[in-house]
Amino acid sequence: MYWPSFFHTTKQTKQNKQGQFKPTHRGSHAKCCRNSLVRPPSLLGLFFVLAIAAYGCGGSPAASLKPNPFSSSPTGSTPAPSAPGSSSPGAPPTSISSSPSVNLLNLGSAGFGGDDTNVIQSALNTTAANGQVLRIPAGNYNISPISFPDNSKVMLDSGVTITANSGFGPLDKMLNIKSQNVTIAGAGATSVIFKMRKSEYAAEHASDGSEYRHCLDIEGASNVTVSGISCNQSGGDGLYIGNGVQGQPSQNVTVTDSIFDQNFRQGFSLISGQHVFVYRCNFTNTSGTLPEAGIDIEPNEPTGRVADVHIEDSFSTGNAGSGIILSFWKLDGTSQAVDITILRHHTSSNRLSGYDADNNDVSSNAQGKTLIQDSYSENDGDYGAFGHWWEANGPTLIFQNLTITNPHQNGPDPTYGDSAAVALNRGGGGTMPLGNIQFQGVNIAITNGKVDRYFNFEDWSNKAVEKMIFNPGNLSGATQTPPNGLLQAVGFNTVDQ
Repeated sequence: MYWPSFFHTTKQTKQNKQGQFKPTHRGSHAKCCRNSLVRPPSLLGLFFVLAIAAYGCGGSPAASLKPNPFSSSPTGSTPAPSAPGSSSPGAPPTSISSSPSVNLLNLGSAGFGGDDTNVIQSALNTTAANGQVLRIPAGNYNISPISFPDNSKVMLDSGVTITANSGFGPLDKMLNIKSQNVTIAGAGATSVIFKMRKSEYAAEHASDGSEYRHCLDIEGASNVTVSGISCNQSGGDGLYIGNGVQGQPSQNVTVTDSIFDQNFRQGFSLISGQHVFVYRCNFTNTSGTLPEAGIDIEPNEPTGRVADVHIEDSFSTGNAGSGIILSFWKLDGTSQAVDITILRHHTSSNRLSGYDADNNDVSSNAQGKTLIQDSYSENDGDYGAFGHWWEANGPTLIFQNLTITNPHQNGPDPTYGDSAAVALNRGGGGTMPLGNIQFQGVNIAITNGKVDRYFNFEDWSNKAVEKMIFNPGNLSGATQTPPNGLLQAVGFNTVDQ
């Protein structure tokens, strides 16, 4: 049985001392659930030898690099990602393709079934120190955790599969970036695959409690660009972006044209980042430990930053949790303002809601704005868009031109018993008024008979609902209309407070 009210069941372990504890949105959700209705010869000479050998072994550095962007046209139905093994014509980023490159196999023996960690780590260290690009040719490699030093530049040819060795510890991550000026350019997300051992970690989860064996881990790094890879089957998150050891946020991070599939906790966790750009990525089929979302934007503490964050033309599909979670329950009036823009995002067939948001119930709350525009929720299990414990004195949440098709695939919300397409709800125990969400030009189409109203805004703490807007576009198929929805149990067709 899967109930959102069980979200606060995972225990906090001693691993939180490593800066990796992530409570997810369970804490805030637990509040509503408890009370409702009662988470290095000569360097120059060496360079020429290596460059000639690289050409002899593998052709020109850019010959086989073919990025594989996904279709990003916003349409009424969710386009599928490119088929496995497919590629599209193109060239790697200029900063990579115009630089001297060194073939990995000229620096050591790798790709023959053994442990390739030392060869790859040494090659990374050498090429980064010499201002070169490391080229990894097609083949199967096996690694334990590796770290990217400052100024790392890596190209991966089509046909590269890099698999995690057995024995990753509870806090081990596969690809570690805690540095600056790092570029990873893969030939395409369906042909360059980093793969961990999720089934192994899942078996150990009951004893070690770990949900931190991330695939691509970026902590306190700056100037990082990743493109054209897959990071799959981790024991934590496919992609994690958070603070460094001194508390500094990751900055200037760009991730494009990549896939994060079948991860254990999240497709993508954004804990603390500034100037973060995610374009044309897929976050799919997350399952294992809560909250199991496609994307979870959730600072762990008031000093966490989510500023100048842009997610565009991406997909959250088939996750055991929600498509996107916005969880600001650790932020308060001392926090930097929230600044997030999500454009043309598609959520579909997630077990919970398409978009799920909460913030803090405090008198001095975080400020700022999240804009979700020209986006979609299709066949999600719970609401199309849902604010729970979203207090009116916190950041503004705007859904502009959101298109929702057939939410509540799993029936009414199990906590609130509600079947509205979009909702703002809270159980008992709240102290501040709810609200500050705008649904502008929302389009809702229902053909499954599982939605009774288009909206329901209700505070069971009886503190008030404020600053709410429901300005519809096209609406069809709800079973108990008119009116279009309810505000504190009173019927309305539109809301503009």
